[in-house]
Amino acid sequence: MTLERKRSSRRSRREGHHPTKKRRPANKCKTCCRKFTAFMFSHVGLCGLVIGYSIMGAFAFRALEAPYEEEKASEVIEMREQTVKRLWDITCNYNVLYRENWTRTVTSEIQDFQSALIAAVRDGYDGKGVEAGQQWSFSGAFLYSLTVITTIGYGNIAAKTNWGKVVTILYAIIGIPLMFLYLTNIGDLLAKSFKYLYRRLCGCKPEDGRRRRHHAEHYRVHHIVLQENAPNSHGSLDPTLPSKFATPQPTAEEVKMETIPDDLSEEGDYGKPRANVPITLCLALITGYICGGAFLFSLWEGWNYLDGAYFCFVTLSTIGFGDLVPGDTVVSDTTGSQEKLVICSLYVLGGMALIAMCFNLVQEEVIFKMRNLGKRLGIVNDSDDSDD
Repeated sequence: MTLERKRSSRRSRREGHHPTKKRRPANKCKTCCRKFTAFMFSHVGLCGLVIGYSIMGAFAFRALEAPYEEEKASEVIEMREQTVKRLWDITCNYNVLYRENWTRTVTSEIQDFQSALIAAVRDGYDGKGVEAGQQWSFSGAFLYSLTVITTIGYGNIAAKTNWGKVVTILYAIIGIPLMFLYLTNIGDLLAKSFKYLYRRLCGCKPEDGRRRRHHAEHYRVHHIVLQENAPNSHGSLDPTLPSKFATPQPTAEEVKMETIPDDLSEEGDYGKPRANVPITLCLALITGYICGGAFLFSLWEGWNYLDGAYFCFVTLSTIGFGDLVPGDTVVSDTTGSQEKLVICSLYVLGGMALIAMCFNLVQEEVIFKMRNLGKRLGIVNDSDDSDD
């Protein structure tokens, strides 16, 4: 007891010389950082991270591009007013209106105005005045940031300033991998959830699981019988006679706890049927999602149903031709545009996640069928399948 007290007193002195209170804030900070990083890269965190990243990009691009757009609109308006004034001066200078002279002079002025107008359009002018809704409103900037990280890139709206182009490059370098990570995780989660629902709704019977359980139990019983009937290692005829050279034989309980081979004890298939999701069902889900979006956008934009379906397919496939894009009802600050923008953005994010889920299911089904075909042809063995 005295030795233990001395040791405890020595430890307490050492702890007194080296206090641990100073290390606790650092440990707490590391723990909080780990938890925050794990949460941000979880399924919920990735969704929030993508949406927050898009909102941050919307504020940044609006701050960079909106003043330049207003400046260009003001320049075009002033140029138009100057052209009208010159046309009036030309008309007043002629005391007698000669058709040929007046037409020649006015045509020259209009051609100059057209050239200047085309140059302004290339620099970002969209034909709207300063008082009208601009492309680089918050909703338009949000749509632009979303099309950048999803690699859709309609092209109807693009950065024109030097800083806007630089920020677009940096924004895409970080945002595109983030979007791929979002699609991978959310697609895998949706695929597992859909397989579970498909298994429950279709009422799949666990025949494969029962067969696997039967093989596992048969392996245990057969292994126990072999161990009990096997002779001792020293070769004695009577297994009950003791011998100092004999090794202890495992009991039945010890044998039962032995691990079962991998081909009989797969956790993913043990007791659960495999959900064979048909490829046609995946195609039907994508088709239904596109048809629903086509009906929605045809009502909002005034398109026909075919144009709406064409726009949804080009958008979800990330082709993004830009010939059909959400118009004034989405990219302007009119009544209800923010709500429509939220629905449009959720449609794009949800649709790309749905396509990632369907690709995951189709890939799994194709690999499963190709393995079965390889087994029938003798190309793939069961051992190769278990190693995978």
